[in-house]
Amino acid sequence: MRQTMTWISRWLVVTGLVWFSSLTLYGQEKIEREFRIKPGTVPEAAKDWLYEAFGSPRKVKWYVEETSGKSSYEAKFVFRGATHSVEFDLSGRIEDIEVQTTWEALPESTRESIGRYFNDTFKKYRIEKIQVQYTGAPEDLKDSVKNSDFVTATTRYEIEFYGENETSKQLWEGLFDENGNLLSRREIAIPSTNHLFF
Repeated sequence: MRQTMTWISRWLVVTGLVWFSSLTLYGQEKIEREFRIKPGTVPEAAKDWLYEAFGSPRKVKWYVEETSGKSSYEAKFVFRGATHSVEFDLSGRIEDIEVQTTWEALPESTRESIGRYFNDTFKKYRIEKIQVQYTGAPEDLKDSVKNSDFVTATTRYEIEFYGENETSKQLWEGLFDENGNLLSRREIAIPSTNHLFF
């Protein structure tokens, strides 16, 4: 009897952990709002880092971004022909650099891995936006920008996509590691609409 109870207890613990892990990976919802702000309201630390790393990028637009209860500052601009988004915490410390890219620009092995995930998970899907995301220590990221070499940064891919399965059509944001393995996925909350996704 005691062995049976011990086995049941272990099974409940393992089942609970698996269930909780799946919620952490898939059960989040992304609610995002952005507000344009004047450069004078941005922490000096953020502006100093940006201009030391990127020189003097033209037409920098600053925003406050609120994502699922977290606030940050974000600078958006075009640099070397690509749309950049640089995010800072409320103290002005760099959090990440995101560079818009295309499916074709991803490494072939990464595309294959992400493609397998899409095909295994959804009946139909359509990619809306891909960004390469770089994170790391502030000085390392600054050097990476200056040298156009992100070898010391952690590289991830943030992909917004519509996914359709048997029960729903939904806009998602997936975060994948440099090898194309899914790290997290969350629904993107969008207003109700009569438009079809496909």
